[in-house]
Amino acid sequence: MKPGDNFSRREFIKLLGLTLGGLALSGNSLDRVFAESGLLRNQQLVLPEFPLNTPLGRICSGDPGAHFPLKSEPYWDAPEVGAAWRDDVFEWKKEVIAKQLDPIRINQRWVETEAGYIYGEYVQKSKHIPQEPLLELPETPTGERGMWVEIVTPYTGMTFARPPSQYWIRDVVNPRLYYSQVFWAYDVRRNPENGKVEYLLRQLYGAYADAYWVDASVCRQITPEEIAPIHPDAEDKHVVVNLMYQTMACYEGDEEVFFAKVTTGGIGEEGEWLTPLGTHTIWRKILSTHMSAGPAVGNYDISGVPWTTLFDNNGAAIHSTYWHNNFGTARSHGCVNARPEDAKWVWRWTAPHVDYYPGEKTIQGLNQSTKVEVIHG
Repeated sequence: MKPGDNFSRREFIKLLGLTLGGLALSGNSLDRVFAESGLLRNQQLVLPEFPLNTPLGRICSGDPGAHFPLKSEPYWDAPEVGAAWRDDVFEWKKEVIAKQLDPIRINQRWVETEAGYIYGEYVQKSKHIPQEPLLELPETPTGERGMWVEIVTPYTGMTFARPPSQYWIRDVVNPRLYYSQVFWAYDVRRNPENGKVEYLLRQLYGAYADAYWVDASVCRQITPEEIAPIHPDAEDKHVVVNLMYQTMACYEGDEEVFFAKVTTGGIGEEGEWLTPLGTHTIWRKILSTHMSAGPAVGNYDISGVPWTTLFDNNGAAIHSTYWHNNFGTARSHGCVNARPEDAKWVWRWTAPHVDYYPGEKTIQGLNQSTKVEVIHG
């Protein structure tokens, strides 16, 4: 069946059932359903019903259409028992160490699912945590209404309020928002077709003013209380990022108060680390931003990146990451990728504090912010 053919609701549901009849709640397979049905790419009529408050794993690596092997046991030479496609969602049973160590990979973590084992790098840990929608958004200090929201489902669709301009939603067959992304909600409505409450989302920083309606039940309100500063009176705060060991440690004086595995930039063509060595000063903090770059530095276009702490004038930052789970291995374009909870902790802990609205602060003057030291070994 080609796009444009008469495609009844019954035929759509039948095709959907055949597609999702396996163990995975398939995201890539949904793309095929929409393509074969001729539906518009933003007509998210049907999405999988994810289990409630259950650890889930979404295949987050690769471009749309990418797939990865499922193994009978947690090591690379184990027999294949299937394939997992980008945006497929599985129950995350547990994370295990490889049964046989792989000498060419640093990370030896695998995720056990009901369909087999998959290499941990490819899987974003997530949950589906439905929210009670607000029918009126909070008032900001400027008299406008709005709030920061976090996506709390493995992925969700959107309906465009106007023709989109950015690549990540303009040229993608079935654009989605993903677990842990953060956006600014500035309007609310009941969807005229299904009666669901929806928020109108956009990005306040780093992007054009594209806007998209998203199911409010998968958008968790971030409150001012949860971004309150951590240890605001502590002296001599500083962050140490170790490129050799791919770690980040936070110190108050000589006492280490926080530690996490991270992903930094590797060594570039000129033999220098892409994450700049030396002692830096945080110069800007953003609650959520859009990140993009051309072919010269990786050709990426990433929306809703929360907990961004910029420490280098060329754009290097500590920030949350939802597009890989390969922490402990260098692979970024120069930033320090961190798990959402780790990036958020550092964002709250580092000075200066950032107000909930507008959720951004550019630091002026010397000795006004926390130092970030990048070392090698």
